[in-house]
Amino acid sequence: MVAHYMSLMVYKYIDIVGTSTSGIDEAVKNAFIEASKTVKNIQWGELGRVTFRLDENQSIEYQAEVRIGFKVERDAE
Repeated sequence: MVAHYMSLMVYKYIDIVGTSTSGIDEAVKNAFIEASKTVKNIQWGELGRVTFRLDENQSIEYQAEVRIGFKVERDAE
């Protein structure tokens, strides 16, 4: 009898906030761009709460809470 082992995959998620003065789409995109600079293997994303902030010049900064999921790498055995 031959044993077959499936490779076990583990995923992790983190919550981040992306910002933009251009709109919600750009805020989400900025969140992924910045996260991908330090997080490897990003597999999915989920948009959470969207907020905005007005400054004294009536400029809007959009803020998008994003949950990103990524595959956890195993050390080489």
